[in-house]
Amino acid sequence: MERPIDFDLIRNARFPEGEFGLRMIEGMNQGHAALTDWGFSQVESWGKTILDVGCGGGAALRKLAEALPEATFWGCDISPLAVSASVEMNRENTLNGRMTFVVCGVSELPFESKKFDTVFSVESLYFWPNPKEDLKEISRVLKPGGRFMTVLEMVGGRLSQRHQAIAERLEMFCPTAEELENLFKESGFCVEKILHDTERGWLCGVGMKMN
Repeated sequence: MERPIDFDLIRNARFPEGEFGLRMIEGMNQGHAALTDWGFSQVESWGKTILDVGCGGGAALRKLAEALPEATFWGCDISPLAVSASVEMNRENTLNGRMTFVVCGVSELPFESKKFDTVFSVESLYFWPNPKEDLKEISRVLKPGGRFMTVLEMVGGRLSQRHQAIAERLEMFCPTAEELENLFKESGFCVEKILHDTERGWLCGVGMKMN
């Protein structure tokens, strides 16, 4: 029998807070590792200035920092608890200035235009207030030729009954591959990759800012 959905815990996927929020952050750090690796493998060139939108507990940035020793990183999340967890996980890189974390949402990024070589997001697009306009905000902070990558495990049209219930309760936007591609184009990105691993149920999109 499938275990019942603990919505008191699950709702913290949108905004981690309190004890349940800490549990959710720990779970995301562990549970998203393989998905993150797959998404990272789709980016051909990262550059040296990189932003994680919806950084959660900071595991993705720690992984990337180990692989890219010459790069500098930023992470942002709407949850102060998530930002605190990211700082704790990346304490050495935070103290030496290689990583900077800020509390903010994707709709108003507190960064100057054309700052980043790459922006990425793991499992956060579901919760963005206005995905099309929010992607335009990401484009603003990208350098010309910079890339945005997102990776998702809840894909429209292929949700299990359990995931469908979660998506409805949390009011999540779970795009199909076609919807993700159209979203990139409507936001001004040149689509480099839209990959749907139907066996694992994962979706990845990579887009380039043209100018």
